[in-house]
Amino acid sequence: MENSLLDLPETVPGSKPLHVVARAKADVLRRYSVLLRAAGLGIPLMLLSAPILGDLWNLWWNRYGFSHGFLVPLVSLYLVWLQWPALRQIPIEPAFVPGMVWLVVSTVLLLASEIAGVMTTGSLALILLLAGLVWLLCGYAYLRALAFPLAYLIFMTPVLDGLTEPLVWPFQLLTANMSVAILQALGIPVLLEHSTSIILPTVTLEVVRECSGAGLLIAVLAIGLPLASLTLEAWWSRITLVLSSVVIAIVANWVRVAVMGIYAQAGGKDLHGPYHILQGLFVDWVAFGFLFVGAWLLGKVEKVEPAAPLPSLQREEKRRVSGPASHGRALNRAWWMACVTIATATLALYSLDRGTSGLKQELATFPTVIGDWVIDYQPNDESLVVLPDADESIARTYRAPDGRRVNLYVAYTKTQRQGKELVGMGTAPLHEKANATALRVGEGSVPANRTVLEKSRRSIPAVFWYHINGRSYAGRTQAKLATIEQAFLRGRTDGALVLVSAEPRKDQRDDRWKAQEEFAAAIVPLMREYLP
Repeated sequence: MENSLLDLPETVPGSKPLHVVARAKADVLRRYSVLLRAAGLGIPLMLLSAPILGDLWNLWWNRYGFSHGFLVPLVSLYLVWLQWPALRQIPIEPAFVPGMVWLVVSTVLLLASEIAGVMTTGSLALILLLAGLVWLLCGYAYLRALAFPLAYLIFMTPVLDGLTEPLVWPFQLLTANMSVAILQALGIPVLLEHSTSIILPTVTLEVVRECSGAGLLIAVLAIGLPLASLTLEAWWSRITLVLSSVVIAIVANWVRVAVMGIYAQAGGKDLHGPYHILQGLFVDWVAFGFLFVGAWLLGKVEKVEPAAPLPSLQREEKRRVSGPASHGRALNRAWWMACVTIATATLALYSLDRGTSGLKQELATFPTVIGDWVIDYQPNDESLVVLPDADESIARTYRAPDGRRVNLYVAYTKTQRQGKELVGMGTAPLHEKANATALRVGEGSVPANRTVLEKSRRSIPAVFWYHINGRSYAGRTQAKLATIEQAFLRGRTDGALVLVSAEPRKDQRDDRWKAQEEFAAAIVPLMREYLP
């Protein structure tokens, strides 16, 4: 009887072998397990990153210079998909210590940035968090293979604004000069005044910061980098295309302003309506067209050797003849570590009490007499920078006994978020020509900025600083970090902008900031009595 049981055939006529059925069931279970793991990690990750993703969506939709942001994640996913066959050959080797440290640091930065409403550091932290997940779950080899697709995501964020901000003013000057040169070469009478004002017989065009071309430069680079990676093989041709994209972006912006001048000279009236938008889009697409033509020409020129050395990733595949491998227990442990980290941060994000803080005293009660300075009830028309979403603000003019006048603007916000930031697009013009300085207050000093603002073709010197949590900050980065620190430690994101400006008199050309700094130093102690 026992022998008959042992001698039973493994298959029944018309059925599949038992080991084939078992393998199929194992494959199905493994796929379900992968889906469950992906959902278990993906859902809390989406909840954690939802505020930043929402801010990024608004940025792409509302700011012309970031409209390419919609395409960046898709291009990044496409780059990953192209590497998928090679990635399947890399062993999965979770990196517990470095991956976990990286993941925790980036998660904390993302959480603090979202609480503080600082999208720049939050979007950067999101990219770092994704890199940390790859490092922890899959290992360094995977992270190295996916370095370019992950780094490319930076083009969907405002992080590069900090790099292009110093270029805005030089690019404005360069664009104005080169556009005038193009118009003069075409025989159109034109003059350049105040560095950025293009004066035509029929109209005056102002090259403002939005016309500098810095935004177009980022957009063209966002197309040029993946284009070089996907269409070209030789390193020299890739570098040539990327550098060419920079030149194309700069020249295209000159052409855009020059075309606007030609249109105005020909009798065009609608310079700021739909035509302006369509004309800008047309020039942008022409620039992209030149970029694709350049890639095609470089592809024709470069020599593709049949026995070219394999890329590092392919060489890695050749050495790993054993195929993909993973440590099930190690991967399971890494997955639990990632899930606990992300879930904890998500719970903290949605359960943390984001308290608000009010002013110590209402700004409307700010003194009308400050030392020798007395309020001047004439209308203050020097509101050079206005934060429309501020919760409270004052704009006043004070006069000294010798006739000097200064304009004070204070804007306070209880909570900061995307679109309602102290350090954002609203205050960007302040930093274009800013230089750090120090206000002498008693025996100490307070950091501030000197800047020159343009209004009605006049250059108006001004002094400004940010007041956050009882301290003064001059730099953009320092103010953002202070906001993040305050949000993370105190659950608050309030702060204020203080701006003092004055049009210099003819007898004060030697020190254009004397009146502003003298008045600013006098109000610093008072600000501490009003601002939290």
